[in-house]
Amino acid sequence: MSQTLQIIDELEVALKTNSSERHNAILKNVTSLFLAGSNTITDEVSSVFDDVIVRLVNHVESRARVELSWDLAPVANAPHQVIHRLASDDDIAVAGPVLAHSPRLSDQNLIDIAKSKSQLHLSKIAERKQINPVVTDVLVDRGNREVVTKVAVNSGARFSKTGMSMLAMRAGGDNELTEVVSRRADISPALFKRLLSHATEEARQRMLAAAAPNDRDAINRVLTQLAAQAGSMNVSPKDLAAAQRMVHSFSQDTARTRSKVLHFADGNRIAELIASLSILSGIPIALVSRLLRDSEPFGAMTLCKAIGLDWMIAKAVLNTLPAMADERYERLVGMEEEYKRLSAESAGRLLGHWQVTQAREQTSH
Repeated sequence: MSQTLQIIDELEVALKTNSSERHNAILKNVTSLFLAGSNTITDEVSSVFDDVIVRLVNHVESRARVELSWDLAPVANAPHQVIHRLASDDDIAVAGPVLAHSPRLSDQNLIDIAKSKSQLHLSKIAERKQINPVVTDVLVDRGNREVVTKVAVNSGARFSKTGMSMLAMRAGGDNELTEVVSRRADISPALFKRLLSHATEEARQRMLAAAAPNDRDAINRVLTQLAAQAGSMNVSPKDLAAAQRMVHSFSQDTARTRSKVLHFADGNRIAELIASLSILSGIPIALVSRLLRDSEPFGAMTLCKAIGLDWMIAKAVLNTLPAMADERYERLVGMEEEYKRLSAESAGRLLGHWQVTQAREQTSH
């Protein structure tokens, strides 16, 4: 402890100067001293190191912060303030090691950083050996394609029900992500079916080629089911065109259009329902139609949330889906809680990502 106090005295003198070399040297000495005794160090002494190193971090060169990050990243009892400061650094070379490896970062620390920092920060979080569902939810919500693919391939990442549904939805039309998600051991049969439903023909063939014989048979059975269901809830172009004309007559009145959604859903007037949801969301009518005849109701639920429908109206919309035909009541009970947890902002981002992949898929044909 006497050596620590001596270094603190040196620090007070050094911080009054502008010598980055001296600051770097003191940081190196303090870090070495901490690492040498980290296995036996008390909380009280650790807090002293925390205060000292945090003060130094803002006065040293970037390369010194990078070295500090690598030194402290694997240390289980590393000074908490220091770890949080390094993880929040805008320079990913500084933040990266602790984001990917430090056990001192709590789930809330990771969530705060994932919500406020760059995609490079999210990408490093996606590399962690273990990632809890509350964190993967944010990575799938806010991450770009690289981040989402990286967390999907990470076998140590665990997903909530909503997170896995978001992951499957983002995979639609993306060959690489579809294959990665399809190989996860924790994907449900319903979501696997959705993956196949939205997969490109190229992705389906890759999945078949890579599958074991039993799995290949299961995939072919699902594809046969999807082909048989392809006509379910199809609406003729003539009916959709008539519905669009009718909805456009009052579409400037958003409140009235919202009320009409409930009316159309309760009356099972599918063409008018699709046209109304398209007007309210700004999503092309063909894509809205695809969401409403999907093999999994999460996409339609996301659409309802993105346009701010309350649960009563959203439930009426979901009740029209062929996917809800079996065990309707039980599924809706679970979906109400899921609907409340899903934010409108997240739903909007997810729909945006989904539209991009759908547009890319259509362009490739």
